[in-house]
Amino acid sequence: MKKVYLGLFVAAFMISGCGTAGNASDSTTESSLRKEVSKLEQQNTELQERVTAFEQLVEGFTTESAEEEQSATPTVFKIGESAEFNSGEKITVTEIKADDAVELQDKEEGEHPVVVTATVENTTSAPISYNTQVFDLYDGNDELARFDSSTYSNNIPHEIAGGKKATVVMHFGSKQGAPYSVSYGEATWSTN
Repeated sequence: MKKVYLGLFVAAFMISGCGTAGNASDSTTESSLRKEVSKLEQQNTELQERVTAFEQLVEGFTTESAEEEQSATPTVFKIGESAEFNSGEKITVTEIKADDAVELQDKEEGEHPVVVTATVENTTSAPISYNTQVFDLYDGNDELARFDSSTYSNNIPHEIAGGKKATVVMHFGSKQGAPYSVSYGEATWSTN
């Protein structure tokens, strides 16, 4: 009988020990789960901060792009009005006229000469490079006229000294008539 009591006592002790070990294991599991949840919450917060920063970056880029698109819109000037550029140039187109007295060097069939006169001023203190082929002439049908090499028989500078200006006379071969318009960068001058 003592053996039966001893067996029951040992079995009871083992069962209670397993229960205690189970409780300790449950506490350990619960503790590690709480730590994992806390770690995941922290990572989620960091990701949300990154998403917010990214959204602000994209929003800023979109705003800048819209502003750039607005500033890229051509500005129309009257003949004789000046346009200033960030590069330091101040351009004034003073005349656009068809002139049959000009002899085009590379004349194509159906073209007639159009002369564009402009003043280019360097508003900076350093010299700036200058290229007359940046000007474009459009005829009354909004077709691009051809820049003619006879322009170089005029006194065309390749560089303009700081604070100085030059008057340039350019020749174009146009297939259609007026009204003409001249563009330089984002600026356009029109005879309308």
